[in-house]
Amino acid sequence: MSPPDTNTEKQAKRHKPALGGMWLGLAFVALLFIGYVVYEIVSGEEPEGAETQIQPGVDTEIVPSE
Repeated sequence: MSPPDTNTEKQAKRHKPALGGMWLGLAFVALLFIGYVVYEIVSGEEPEGAETQIQPGVDTEIVPSE
């Protein structure tokens, strides 16, 4: 059952601070997530000795197994 006298304008006015807080919380979490993604991209690990590593199939000889 719903109350007989609902005043949606009054309810919207009363809920405005709570809804604003939820939006601020979502914005904060979005900023944290974006910061985390940027941090992971910037601090990506490269293999050690990348300039001396040999990639299979690039200027390498294929030796058949016996």
